Amino acid sequence: MSSTRRPDLPRSTSITARLLGFYLVTTLLILLCTNWFQFKALSKDLDFEDNDFLVERIVTLRAIVARHPDALRDQIPVNRPGQPKRHLVRVQDAEGRTLMQSPEMAGLAVELFPPAVTSAEKVGRGRKYRAPDRKRYLLNAGWAGRGDDPHHRLIQVALDITDEDALMSKYLVRTGLSVVTGLFLAALLGVTITRRGLRPLQEMADKVAQITEADLHQRIRTANWPRELDQLTVALDAMLGRLEESFARLSEFSANLAHELRTPINNLRGEAEVALSRARSEDEYRRIIESAIEEYERLSRMVGDILFLARPDRAYQPVLVDARIEVERLAEYYGNLADEQHTAIVVEGDGKVSVDPNLFQRAVGNLISNALHYGSQFGRITVKLRQTEEGGLNLAVEDSGMGVDPAELPRVFDRFYRSPQARQIYNQGSGLGLAIVRSIMNLHGGSASVASQPGEGTVVTLRFPPPARGETGASVVQS
Repeated sequence: MSSTRRPDLPRSTSITARLLGFYLVTTLLILLCTNWFQFKALSKDLDFEDNDFLVERIVTLRAIVARHPDALRDQIPVNRPGQPKRHLVRVQDAEGRTLMQSPEMAGLAVELFPPAVTSAEKVGRGRKYRAPDRKRYLLNAGWAGRGDDPHHRLIQVALDITDEDALMSKYLVRTGLSVVTGLFLAALLGVTITRRGLRPLQEMADKVAQITEADLHQRIRTANWPRELDQLTVALDAMLGRLEESFARLSEFSANLAHELRTPINNLRGEAEVALSRARSEDEYRRIIESAIEEYERLSRMVGDILFLARPDRAYQPVLVDARIEVERLAEYYGNLADEQHTAIVVEGDGKVSVDPNLFQRAVGNLISNALHYGSQFGRITVKLRQTEEGGLNLAVEDSGMGVDPAELPRVFDRFYRSPQARQIYNQGSGLGLAIVRSIMNLHGGSASVASQPGEGTVVTLRFPPPARGETGASVVQS
């Protein structure tokens, strides 16, 4: 019974929360940069205008001193009821005596002003000053010359910028409020947009959660998913396809395993029942036990093969071996069985290969054993070795047996698969030989393929990769 209950995993931050955090950080940076730029631009413009005003007043007063010094008194601003003056003026002589000044100028000491420059020099930027009465001033000064005396009069001008500072403070507060409001709106919109954008992902999760092992044929990909989820749906469908195929193979494997185990178990049970049906002689009991031992050996081989296939990550030790010597040793081992069937085992070519010697012998031995069991008498089994240009090895085992139907070729490497014709010819097999060959080749990074024509024979080809770096110069093992 399948369960869709989600496993208990450590809680992590949701995508909505992460995207919301990104939205807020991005919005905060944009608002801060934009408002700070506007604030600085406005502050710079005001400073520029204020400085220009002071410079213009100093230049004007210089011109009056140079041409009409008597008219200078008219340039001293005086506060009138309802019409306060923003700028103040002080005029001193070269000895530092104050000749005239605006009444409020008395609160601004002469030393507070920046150093004055002569008419021949450019008036610089003013200096800001906060008075004890919390008023803010922009101060500047310059010498006004007359005749050959460049220090005839000292002109000091102060501009009241208290209102401008208050305006900038209010603007800064409003800017902060706009940033906070913008973040709040960004959070609301971010949550709404994110949840709406992630809704297809939730729908996909719900659809995947409804799929059980009974309906793995279902697929996720449809035309309704957003383009961003297309690769995910393709991956999920591919995974479902692999799971469906694995479940099908597992079911077939279980059925084949039950079938293969049933035959020897039934034989053992039948022999035991026959042995117990009546009293028998010692020779009869011996024959029954010998037959049972054969079935036990068959079961033992089957269990050993299953355990071998159940360990795809088994440890192995590749060494550089002479493939021809190993194959000739196998040909000699199967020589008696080949002689009984009047079959010749011929080895052609040579080459070296980096393999685990035991696994190499098992893979090639399975191929030779199959060729002997399913080949024709008075036939020929040829093992061809060919070294590739890259340093790998191709090993082909050819027989002149019954061959394999083209429709059955894709399944010959499946576990427990045996064609009906193969079962009739040799009923002692388990259908695991070629599966073990493919497992050994996968372990070595190689491949196995089969080509066959019914009635003409079969060719099984093993392709071993080149030796890994560091193995090429190893000594050839001749076990």
